[in-house]
Amino acid sequence: MASVEQGQSAVRTQRGFSLVELMVAMAISLLLLGGVIAIFSSSRTSYETTSSLSRIQETGRFALDQIVGDIRATGFSGCARAPKYVSTSLSSATDIKWDFLSAPLRGFQFVSAGSFTPSIASTDAPSAADGSDILLLRRPEPESQPLRLQANMASGTADFTVPNTTSSGLDAGDIALAYSCEAQAYFQVRSFAGGTITHAVGGNSSTAPGNATADVNYAFRTNAEVIPVQTVIYYIRASSTGPAGSTSLWRRIGSNTPEELVEGVEQMQLRFGVDTNGDEIVDTYSTATAGTDWNAVHSVEVGLLVRSIDQYGGDRDQETYQLLDVPVPAANDSRMREVFMATASLRNRMRVN
Repeated sequence: MASVEQGQSAVRTQRGFSLVELMVAMAISLLLLGGVIAIFSSSRTSYETTSSLSRIQETGRFALDQIVGDIRATGFSGCARAPKYVSTSLSSATDIKWDFLSAPLRGFQFVSAGSFTPSIASTDAPSAADGSDILLLRRPEPESQPLRLQANMASGTADFTVPNTTSSGLDAGDIALAYSCEAQAYFQVRSFAGGTITHAVGGNSSTAPGNATADVNYAFRTNAEVIPVQTVIYYIRASSTGPAGSTSLWRRIGSNTPEELVEGVEQMQLRFGVDTNGDEIVDTYSTATAGTDWNAVHSVEVGLLVRSIDQYGGDRDQETYQLLDVPVPAANDSRMREVFMATASLRNRMRVN
C-alpha cells in the first residue's frame, strides 16, 4: 500500500499548470508587454516631438540670421558721414534691382492675391506667396574685402588701380561701389585683372545691367576703396522640394535665379522703425505703405512663422498665431509651428556731421 500511495503522489506532483494558472500568467505577461509598448510609444512620440521642434528652431534661427545680417549691412557707404557726391554709371538705373541711388531698403506689404503696396513687379519676386511681405535690401557682397586704390585717378573715366589679388570677392560682371568720404559711385566691373578694374560702356554679364557710361563722375584718390554690392530680395514662395503646400524662404540676388534658402517658413511679416523728426531715433513702427519714407527707416522688425515639414499624430493645430500685427488663423492640420521675431537696426544709418 505504501508503494502505491507513493506512486500516486508522484503522479500528482507532475500534473503541470491548471487553466486558471495559465490565464493568470498570460494576464500578467500582457500587462508587462503593454507597459513595454507604452514606454516605447511614449519614447517615440517624445523623440518625434523633440526632433520636429529642433528642426523648426534650426530653421527659424537660420532664416532670421540671414535676414538680420543683411539688414545690419544695408546701406553701406564706407564712411561715417554722408558723401557729397553720389552717382551711378549703370544702365537701367531706375530698375529696382539696380537703383542704388534710392533708399537702401524697401518693404512690400501684402494686400491681396498677387498685390503688394508699394507695388513690385512679379518678375522681381517670382511666384511670391500670398499672405507674406517682401523685403528688399542693398548691401555689400558677404565675405568680400574692400580693395584700396593704389594711385589717384586722372579722371572719372580712368581705371581703378588696386592690389593684384584674387581673394577680395570682386569679379568681372559684379556691381561695385567705389567710395571715399567725399563720393560714392556705382558701376559694373567690365574686367578685373592684374590689379586693374575697368568700367567701360556696356556689360559682360547677362545678369547685370552694364554701364551706360564709362565715367564714374568722380576722380577718386589714393586710399579710396572698391567693394562688390548686391540688391537682395527676401520673400516666401512654394517649396521646390517639399510636399505639396509647403513653403520656403527664398532669396534673389540681382537678376539671378531665385534660390531656396530654407524649407518650412510659412509666413513673413515686416514692420519698419521710422524716424519722423530727423533726430536719428525711431519714433514709430509701421507696415510698408506707398507713402513710407524709406530714407527715414532705421530698423526693421521681422516676424517668421515656421512649421514642421511633415504631419504626424492625431492632434490638430487649432492655435491662432500673432505675427507682429497680423493674426494668423489656425491651420487645422497636424503640423507643429513656432513664431520667431527679431528687430535689427540699419547700422549704416548712423551718421556724424
